Amino acid sequence: MEITWSPRYDTGIRIIDEQHQELFGIVDRLRRMIEEGAARNAVEALLGDLLACSERHFATEETYMSKFSYPDFPQHVSEHASMLTSLQELQAGFQESHQSMTLMVSTFMVGWLKHHISDGDLGFVTFLKAHNLA
Repeated sequence: MEITWSPRYDTGIRIIDEQHQELFGIVDRLRRMIEEGAARNAVEALLGDLLACSERHFATEETYMSKFSYPDFPQHVSEHASMLTSLQELQAGFQESHQSMTLMVSTFMVGWLKHHISDGDLGFVTFLKAHNLA
């Protein structure tokens, strides 16, 4: 199953859309690496990239939210923190059982990305656009 960006996830804010697309790309590369039986160190490096990209993306969103006093800022930040904790736990679990954990990371990220963009980020973007901030 290919993991691809879809225009339905487009927020209309270039930097956020580019980062979402990058996250989708990393998760799809991770999925392909699993299917192809890539070396453990390559998968581990890509998991590190996924975590770094997620952290960078969340920092971007949180900067916008703070700058424009987004009313759901605390809840959204909490979702980001929870996501990073889950991803770090999955990454740590990879050390113990890399094959099964890699599949879990891919499945988790696909579901989380789709949910977060559709539910969380689009609400934030709607707020920005309603206030002529985007």
